[in-house]
Formats: sequence, C-alpha cells, structure tokens
Amino acid sequence: MDTLRKITAVFFSILFVITAVTAILLFNFDRHAFTAETYQRAFAREDFYNKLPSLMAQAIVSSDADTSQLPLVMQGMGVEAWEAFIRALLPTEVLKSLGDDVLNSTFAYLSMQTDTVQVSLTPVKTNMAGDTGTQAVVSLLTTLPACTFDQVAKTTFNLLSGGQIEFCNPPADMLPLLTPVIQGQMQLTASIIPDQLTLATAPPQNDPRERLQTIRLFMRLSPILPLVFLLGLTLLLVRSPKDWLNSWGIPLAVTGFIAFVMGILGAPVVGALLERILASRLSNYLPAFLLDFTGDFAAAMVRALLSPVMWQGLALTVIGLGMIAIYFFIRWNKSRRY
Repeated sequence: MDTLRKITAVFFSILFVITAVTAILLFNFDRHAFTAETYQRAFAREDFYNKLPSLMAQAIVSSDADTSQLPLVMQGMGVEAWEAFIRALLPTEVLKSLGDDVLNSTFAYLSMQTDTVQVSLTPVKTNMAGDTGTQAVVSLLTTLPACTFDQVAKTTFNLLSGGQIEFCNPPADMLPLLTPVIQGQMQLTASIIPDQLTLATAPPQNDPRERLQTIRLFMRLSPILPLVFLLGLTLLLVRSPKDWLNSWGIPLAVTGFIAFVMGILGAPVVGALLERILASRLSNYLPAFLLDFTGDFAAAMVRALLSPVMWQGLALTVIGLGMIAIYFFIRWNKSRRY
C-alpha cells in the first residue's frame, strides 16, 4: 500500500510539473498577448509606426471610396504614391497616434468591447486641407518622371480650361501656377475622405471572437489543474511540516527551473510556434491589413510572454530550493540530536 502511494505521488508530481509549466505559459499569454500596450511598446522598438503609411495606403486604395471624386491631380494614385504622400503629410508623432489608435481599436474588437476595428483619419484630413497637404503633393510630384513637352502643353491648356492635369513632374516655373489648384483640390480631398476607416466588422453569426473568448477563459483557468495535482500530492505524502517541505519543494524547484530556462532560451522555439499559429489563425480574428505583420505580432508576443515566465520561474526555483534546503537542515539537525 505504501509503495502504491509513493508511485501515485511521483505520478502526481510529474503531472504537476507538466501542467504548472503549461499554466505559467498560458496564463502569461492571456495577460500580455491581448493588450494593446504590449504591442505599442514592442512596435515602438521594431519601428512598426514607420510601416503605418504603407498600411494606410493599402487601406485607402482597397476601400470602396469613389476615386472619380478625388482631385484630378490625385486620381489614379497607387499604393506607393499614397504611401509617399502620407509620409510627407504626417509627422512621426501623428503616425504614432494613428498606430496606437489602430491597436487600441483592434484589441477592443478582440475583447468584444466593440464590433468594428476603426482608425480615425481626422489628423490626415486636417493636414491635407492645410499647407502641409499642398506641400506634400508638390513633393510627391517632384518624385515622378519629368513631364514631356506634350504633357507640359496639355497641363498648361488644362490649367486655363479646367481640364485634368497630367500626373507628372512639372517644370519648376510651372509649380507656382499649380499650387493654388493643388490647394483647392486638396481641400476637396479632405472633404471626401471619411472621418474613419472601418478595417474589420464582426459577422452577425458565427463570430470567431466567441471561440477566442472560450480559449482565453481556459487560459485564465489553467492554474487550477496543477493546484489539483499539488493538493493530491499533499494528501498522499504530507504527514508533518517536514513532509510538506519535501513534497512541495522538489516539484516547485523543477517547475521553476524549466520555466526559467524556457524564459531565457525559448524565444526561437516559442516565436516559430507562435508565428505558425498566427499565420493559420490570425485571419479569423484580425483585420486583413495586419496579416503581413504576423512576424511582428509573434515577436511582440514572445517578448511579452517570456520575460514574466523567466522571473516567475526564477521565483519558483528559489522557493522550491529554499524548501528543500530547510527540509535537509531539519533532517540534519534531527540526526545530530540522536
């Protein structure tokens, strides 16, 4: 009977270590992977906000806006042209504000606080209607191939007749004539562009976010299972404070050491695993424009996940080793008295 009890206790100890390490990972993943602050800090380090003009350009070009209503000088602009324009139009602090807005809206959406992911275009419209917008277009024109003689002639004629202006790099002496036209058209553009872009909308039925909430609930409850095994271990082995120190100290130290090692050395493995999971599952939850940044999300998650795992593992290792040391000290002290 005593042998069976010890075998069962060893089995419970192994199960505790496995489930406890898993629970540490899952619990920290739930705490850090679903908050905008995690990615705001990580993306600031990874220069994500510098990539935001590309995201905005893709969103604008792929939106359902009627491009025929855009100013003549901006009709037919592709993603690259819009990206160059946005970079000239928006300073870094405005881009960061827009990026934070996107992340906050995305994670509010994932948490089912809202049913849409939206980004405010008010800063874009404000700068577009002012001198900054005019200068951004002028800078954009200077990056294009130089206008041919025929294009210059047609542009001159269209300036007088109100026709369409050729989208090319005009001669320097023509820019003062184009500037008032560009300014008026930019103000028209600002009035056409919506105040907000909707990047994702929850489906009326079979919302994948509901499954995500179920998964997150499991993550939050994951520490319960190792506690059950620890309780079983206690009932099987603990008959005195000395037994408690030994039966808890060893599994806690082993659990902590594994978690600590994973926190230090697990970045490549965890990062690759997360990137694979995100690549296959991210499209169910996040707006399409973020799918190109799966690697950035995985890297941010790894940093947010492994740092607390490392410190928590170190704490458990110290506690476990401390309990083992006290156990052997009591045992040694007792043996000396006899």
